[in-house]
Amino acid sequence: MGPGRGGTCQVSAWDHVFLGLFWMYNAISVVIFHFSWKMQSDVWGTISDQGIVTHITGGNFAQSSITINGWLRDFLWAQASQGIQSYGSSLSAYGLFFLGAHFVWAFSFMFLFSGRGYWQELIESIVWAHNKFKVAPATQPRALSIIQGRAVGVTHYLLGGIATTWAFFLARIIAVG
Repeated sequence: MGPGRGGTCQVSAWDHVFLGLFWMYNAISVVIFHFSWKMQSDVWGTISDQGIVTHITGGNFAQSSITINGWLRDFLWAQASQGIQSYGSSLSAYGLFFLGAHFVWAFSFMFLFSGRGYWQELIESIVWAHNKFKVAPATQPRALSIIQGRAVGVTHYLLGGIATTWAFFLARIIAVG
C-alpha cells in the first residue's frame, strides 16, 4: 500500500536520523579498530635484552588489513578468542559481557532490516504462550510503528555495539597485559 492509499513509503525524517547514527557508529568503529590493530601490530610490544622488538600481534597489520577476510580472521576472530574462551578464568566476566552485548547488537538487525515484522511475530508468540499457560491471559500485543521498530533497532545496535567493543578491548588488554 503506497502513500496515496494511507500507507507509507517508509521514508521519514527519523529514518535519516537512524541511518546517520548507524553509519556514524560504523565509521567510528573502523577508526578505533584500525588504530588498535595498527598499534598492536607495529608500535606496541616488548624489547628483549638483545634489542629485538616483539609486537603484540606479530606485525600482521600490513599483510592482513588489505582484505575483509584479513580483518575478520586476524583481528576480530583471533583477538576475540581470549574473551570468548575465558570460561573459568579471570576474564570470564568480560567474556559473558562480550557474548551478551554481541547478542543485543545482533538482535538489532531484526528491527533495522525488517521494520517491525519479526518483532510483532515474537510478541505474538510470547502472548500465545502466556494465554496457553494462563500466566497473563489479559495481555494483548500492540504493534510497533515502523519508526518505533527502527528506533528500538538503532538503540540496540548502538548500545550493543558499544558494549561489545568495550568488552572486546578490555578482555584483549587484560589477556595481553
